[in-house]
Amino acid sequence: EAHRRRREVERLYGFSRQLLGEGNVIQLMNAIPDYIVQSFEAGASELFLPQKDKFYRSGYGAAHLDEQKMKAAFLNDEVTLDAEHNQYFIPVRLGVRPIASLGISGARLSRQSVEAVSTLVAIAIERARAVEQLGQTEADRQGERLKSALLDSITHDFRTPLTSMKAAVTSLLTSADSNAIELLTIINEECDRLNHLVAEAAEMAKLEAGEITLDVTAVPIDEIIEASLAHCKAALSTRQVEVRIAPDLPPVRADLERAKEALVQLIDNANLYSPKEQPITITSELTGDTVTTSVADRGAGIDGFEQTMIFDKFYRGKDQRYLVRGTGMGLPIAKALIAAQQGSISVTSQLGYGSVFSFTLPVDHGPKEPR
Repeated sequence: EAHRRRREVERLYGFSRQLLGEGNVIQLMNAIPDYIVQSFEAGASELFLPQKDKFYRSGYGAAHLDEQKMKAAFLNDEVTLDAEHNQYFIPVRLGVRPIASLGISGARLSRQSVEAVSTLVAIAIERARAVEQLGQTEADRQGERLKSALLDSITHDFRTPLTSMKAAVTSLLTSADSNAIELLTIINEECDRLNHLVAEAAEMAKLEAGEITLDVTAVPIDEIIEASLAHCKAALSTRQVEVRIAPDLPPVRADLERAKEALVQLIDNANLYSPKEQPITITSELTGDTVTTSVADRGAGIDGFEQTMIFDKFYRGKDQRYLVRGTGMGLPIAKALIAAQQGSISVTSQLGYGSVFSFTLPVDHGPKEPR
């Protein structure tokens, strides 16, 4: 169940990226059914646009999607499931007003995913129209705001059942017999993992939409490192950590909490992807007008091709993705947090020897002298 829900979130994210990449309305209408078939491994998909009384189709079974049921989904503004043929007929709403309908055949989707697909399509249609009316720059801003609102909605829909599951399992663990405790413990841990994924997806959406508030001040880099290590204390309980801070470093301009969060992601990544008996090394040094902080591990390393994708959302190393549990969101979040503080992040790696993740933050020069 946990794997299925995580896969749904990944597919929804990939689907949203495809949709929001289309700026032309006509091209978008033709592409929507194709993207649904590709993203959700559906047999067929169909979009009905009542404004033009036109159907857009994709897939081998598109001809078997009932056009009357498509129109009924729009007119009645309700989701219909044809269980016998494994078909969904879904209204596409902009706010509370239906603007189109979708038919999907041969895909297994949860109720949350069905509603999310509908919302994504509505956002994409509205954004494509905005491109024509407002121009590309304003449309990009609107797309990010809409995507953030959508992810807020998705994460809320996933959080609600997860909260109920977590409460039920916690209650059962206090009274279960020994045979059930192991299974309940697994369910409990998977609930925690899904909650973590949902939280990170929501944070990434806010970062991309520019909806975070920063409290930027002059911060000594050793305070950021100390706060990060304190946060990771339990996870690093059996790990040797070496810290090397160059003497007389100037403070950096940063939000202490957000900079700590970025460094925590890098430390957590090193802890997950390197042998427990090997140390992690954290260093800080002055590099021109910035302070560079690095986290070095002695893991398997990352090849050159993967280094170009390592900061992409949901990407996880091809050799480790089934061995190490993770969300594929930690490094993208770290990158976005550092970028929001006028810094940059990078990786260098050598196969068989490990990786070094580094980020820069600008030096704080204090208040400027009045002329």
